[in-house]
Amino acid sequence: MTKIVELAKYAARASFNDLSAESRRQLPIHILDSLGCCIAALGAGPIQACREQVAEFGGTGPCALIGGEQANPIYAAFWHTALVRYVDFMDNFLAQTETCHTADNFGVALTIADYTGSSGRDLMLAVALGYTVQSRFVDHANFMTSGFDHTTQLAFSHNAAAGRLLGLSERQIANAMAMAAVSDASFAVVRAKPLSQWKGLASAQSALGAMNTLFLARRGVEGPLQVIEGPLGIDHLLRMKINIDWDKQGYEGVLESTIKKYNSMIHTQSAVHCMVELVKKQKIDANNVISIEAEVFQLAYDFAGGGLYGVDKLIQIKEQADHSLPYLLAVALLDGDVMPAQFKPDRITRADVQQLLKKVCVRPNHEYTDQYPAKMPAKITVRLKDGKVIEHEVQDYPGLASHPFTWEESVEKFDNLVAGRVDDALSREIKDAVRSVENIQVKDLMKLLGQIKVEVQPAVQRTAAA
Repeated sequence: MTKIVELAKYAARASFNDLSAESRRQLPIHILDSLGCCIAALGAGPIQACREQVAEFGGTGPCALIGGEQANPIYAAFWHTALVRYVDFMDNFLAQTETCHTADNFGVALTIADYTGSSGRDLMLAVALGYTVQSRFVDHANFMTSGFDHTTQLAFSHNAAAGRLLGLSERQIANAMAMAAVSDASFAVVRAKPLSQWKGLASAQSALGAMNTLFLARRGVEGPLQVIEGPLGIDHLLRMKINIDWDKQGYEGVLESTIKKYNSMIHTQSAVHCMVELVKKQKIDANNVISIEAEVFQLAYDFAGGGLYGVDKLIQIKEQADHSLPYLLAVALLDGDVMPAQFKPDRITRADVQQLLKKVCVRPNHEYTDQYPAKMPAKITVRLKDGKVIEHEVQDYPGLASHPFTWEESVEKFDNLVAGRVDDALSREIKDAVRSVENIQVKDLMKLLGQIKVEVQPAVQRTAAA
């Protein structure tokens, strides 16, 4: 039995009864968080380009789309995965040297649950399954440090969840995963500076490929089942053996997933939180700032402070801004928060933040690195022209897996994300449906999500402007 067949057996036998009471409590919180991110993405230039792609090639299939209209399940999964990822405000799983966006699994689970006429319980199980599979590949393998992007593991998690929803056999699920894994691996350079718009769309491409192999496997097409341990397989590429005992794994990945409090990349959350807390306590005139010094753990420095993944010398677009600690700390000092409003084009290019970000210096703190990922310490030091030095330090931030969001906190974030996009009555219906997701049908939720309409500009205009 190959490793991918063992994983397929794990996926095929998953049952709602396998979920703990705590997972059942947290899953609606993560589902609402994901939907808030989806709704907030509607209308963005690259997202509108995706929407036009779906309209041209996705047909009028059986799957309802967030934002209205219908498409086939392959393009509907692409659309919903693009939505949940684009604003970079969804949840994550953190390991010592690797990471992933667990909510990258949400769009596929939602789409295939709708396609199969599944219940809310089925959706919850699919989300739990996708989160767990991707997380186990993150903490048992070194994809990113070997040059692969964290969307690579979606070949396994997307098809584990979707295959279970479709009721495919173990062999069919294994073949779907194998075909996707050998064909849709992406490179970590997608996260390197200078960042492009593809940073927010790479997981949607993974969903497109995975769903194509899923339905081919359902039709009997077979893939290389030794994709992990076979000659020149994944073990060879990573220079290690991936050993995950799926017989000993539960389906509790959602309990290890971290929700973002701020609209910035996951490793910057504690540093941003530190600055937000600092400016709440001390009113600071940006014109009097000489320097801002940030001490963070190594991965935060590597991804957003100028370390391994480089530095964006010019911050001009959202994709660059939300992965730049200099921008994030500067805008947090000026605005007191980091939400989607801080990534509007006119906010990013405004002189106040552009001047202040040049005064930010980021460096790694080895003691903080040793505490990660159990804690995410950060320290901010602001030096003023009058000689005053203001310091603040935090150990974590609200939303870390050890400090999980409550339903009320998730509602507050959702309301902030959908404000001006969804009227109050529809917003209440969506929140009520998600809170009672165990007792609804997914099609009823999709009917609500299909009523959302957001005015957009043509995608070509938006992209050209960027």
